[in-house]
Amino acid sequence: MNMQKLMKEAQKAQKQMQEAQERLAELTVEGSAGGGLVTATATGAGDVTRVKIDPGSVDPEDVELLEDLVAAAVADAQRKAKELQEREMGGAMGGLGGMGGLGGLGF
Repeated sequence: MNMQKLMKEAQKAQKQMQEAQERLAELTVEGSAGGGLVTATATGAGDVTRVKIDPGSVDPEDVELLEDLVAAAVADAQRKAKELQEREMGGAMGGLGGMGGLGGLGF
C-alpha cells in the first residue's frame, strides 16, 4: 500500500471514529439490579445520567442492600455502554482490518 493511500485511509478511519464517538454521546443504555428495583441510565460513552430507585426497595434498616443495588445497576449500565462502544467503534474500523490494516499506526 502506498503512503498516500495509507494516509487517506487513516484520515477516513479518524473521521469514522469521530462520528462513532458523536453517536455514542447521543445513545443511552440502561442497567438494572434487583429485578428492576434500581435502574441506571448511561450515555453510550459510559457517563451515568440517571439512577431510578423503586420506593419499595428502600428499607431504612438495610441501606447496605440499596447501596449494593445502586452499584450493581451502575456497573450494568457501564458494561452495556462498553459493549455499545465496541460495536460502534468496531463498525467504524471494520473496513480497515483493525490496527494491522493501517500498517500498525495508532489511530
